Amino acid sequence: MAYIGRSPQAGNYSKLDSIAASFNGSLTTFNLTVAGAAFTASQATQLLISVAGVLQEPETAYTVSGSQITFTSAPASGASFFGVAIGDTLDIGVPSNGSVTSAKLQDNAVTTAKLQDNAVTTLKIADANITGAKLDIASVATSNGVFTHNNNAFTKSQKGEIDNLGVRNGAAGNTVTLTLTDSNHFSFTANANITMANPTLSGVVGQGGSIIVTANGSYTTSWGSYWRFKTGTAPTMSTVAGKQDRIDYQVISSNTIHATASIDMLGTS
Repeated sequence: MAYIGRSPQAGNYSKLDSIAASFNGSLTTFNLTVAGAAFTASQATQLLISVAGVLQEPETAYTVSGSQITFTSAPASGASFFGVAIGDTLDIGVPSNGSVTSAKLQDNAVTTAKLQDNAVTTLKIADANITGAKLDIASVATSNGVFTHNNNAFTKSQKGEIDNLGVRNGAAGNTVTLTLTDSNHFSFTANANITMANPTLSGVVGQGGSIIVTANGSYTTSWGSYWRFKTGTAPTMSTVAGKQDRIDYQVISSNTIHATASIDMLGTS
């Protein structure tokens, strides 16, 4: 008989393949299939089972485990069978457009893992909707953490890391080429004659910082053409082990770094 009225659009009702041919009066466990494929029932109450024209009571007359059904008493040989799976658990089909409202979503149900990369665009975020209470600064990626469109007034001290380049000698390389995109401040120990090469200045014009050089003996330091010192003369760096010199610098253009040297900052003899 045809369904009277509007037929259900979801539910996944399925008729089980008959297992009557396997009834022999002694077997109690049988495989469940639908159209020849194994069917897994989540619980016995999901199935409507008839044996010899009599409906069977779930959990009493039979139980299910995975894709197998086990009867409490072996069906008689020649007994008829039909079975219907009355719907997979939580199988609600595809919701209609506009049918899922915010009230239907459980709190905290939408997690980061459920959001596709690049799914949330700026068009979906109103300017007024992101407040200090909604923005965790610690979660802002490093590449997006600079707010260049505001004049920032800092109420806490700001500090930069000092990138320690280690002991520079023949083994580690006595040519020092700073990667200015990594840090503003650098340090190293001179254990050989050092050459301060020209760093790449693309994208760092305006950057300032310092270089701490610790002497470890009577070694010289030469400077690339980008490094410009007062009166055009490069400083004579400390040559006594343990002394520290500081070079303060400012990147002026793509091939010019203004630098000032402060020699023997520790004042050691």
